[in-house]
Amino acid sequence: MRTYPAVPVLKERVLCMKLLYAAEYRSAARGMLRGKWTEAVLVGLVASALCGELKFSGLNVNFNLNVEDLSHTVQNVQVDGGFVEYLQQLIRNGFAAGVFAVTALIGLIVLVISIVLGGVIETGYARYNMKLVSGSRTSFYDLFYEFRRWGTCLVMRLLRSILVFLGTLVFIIPGIVLGYGFRMAPYILAEHPECGSWEALSESWNMMRGHKFRLFCLDISFIGWSILCAFTCGIGYLWLTPYTKASEAIFYLELAGDYYGTSRYY
Repeated sequence: MRTYPAVPVLKERVLCMKLLYAAEYRSAARGMLRGKWTEAVLVGLVASALCGELKFSGLNVNFNLNVEDLSHTVQNVQVDGGFVEYLQQLIRNGFAAGVFAVTALIGLIVLVISIVLGGVIETGYARYNMKLVSGSRTSFYDLFYEFRRWGTCLVMRLLRSILVFLGTLVFIIPGIVLGYGFRMAPYILAEHPECGSWEALSESWNMMRGHKFRLFCLDISFIGWSILCAFTCGIGYLWLTPYTKASEAIFYLELAGDYYGTSRYY
């Protein structure tokens, strides 16, 4: 159902070129990021942190090592000497356990933050990227612009996660299809303030009909850069994240232009 006309949160311009290939989306994204990389990297870093999507390999490596150390520590603690000696052994051998506890606590805090703020930050980041690739003036505040609709963004993210999870339980492929079908929901929420959480998911599903594989190909085109980022312990994702999100925003603007019958230029 096309009940939501395009709302100009970004500049409306005449569409002069229709992109067909992943390389064209990437090229257009690089053009729009030129001169704005510093801001885009900082905004992407904060967005990834608050959404619980940071991709620094070192964090995972340290966590795995701490789990192994904790297991070794627990196995070596002897409880036959009484409670006092037990505590002394924990103090002597429990450094790994302490590190593990701190890591687990940080992980829990990040999880809670990502659940509470993930939806609104994700929608704000979509708004930022749409403005970026449309040539509109951007600011760090765009990331937090959607706090007035915190509940709607939260419900949208939760509903999407539940549906994708259920689809994955049935079989992996349906989960992937659902994930791509709902991918445009944050952009729709950012561009259409009157849209509800379920309406955004429905509109995204309708909009992505026949275009899921195109977006999949765009994602796959970044796989080489992802491999290179792995060799930098994830530091390269600081630049790859805004690159991929700008390309995705261009994809949305083109798709929405056809879907809503409006012309756009990026």
